[in-house]
Amino acid sequence: MPFRYLPDIALADVAFEAESDSVNGLFESSALALSDVMVDPATLGTGTTRMLRISSDDLDTLLYDFLTEVIVVKDVDSLLFRGFEVEVAADYKSLEATMKGEAINRERHILRNDVKAVTMHLFGVGHEGGRWRATVVLDI
Repeated sequence: MPFRYLPDIALADVAFEAESDSVNGLFESSALALSDVMVDPATLGTGTTRMLRISSDDLDTLLYDFLTEVIVVKDVDSLLFRGFEVEVAADYKSLEATMKGEAINRERHILRNDVKAVTMHLFGVGHEGGRWRATVVLDI
């Protein structure tokens, strides 16, 4: 599994650490972890595709903005996703993402938590020993 939960970080929040051998994979793993917090991905289809283009000042902010946009799409368009393909630009200041999922169906989907926001508490991206890692705390 490309992410693990950090249960002792906060009581009213959900924290996870995602990792990958590439920055693109880190963003994909982080989005998968976010989605996993919200819904059992095995109950989601992939009939809807949403494209995102995001620009930010730096890599940390780019990941923060990307995950926030996934939450906004859930709140505004009632869409949840189980597949992510992310291409981060070489300067780490923009990305293009393809997200695959479907509209929320309360009868079919096993919903878990209603994530309200990504927090800045312990938030960070790092690269060490050839591995990319992110720590993320979600407000639920």
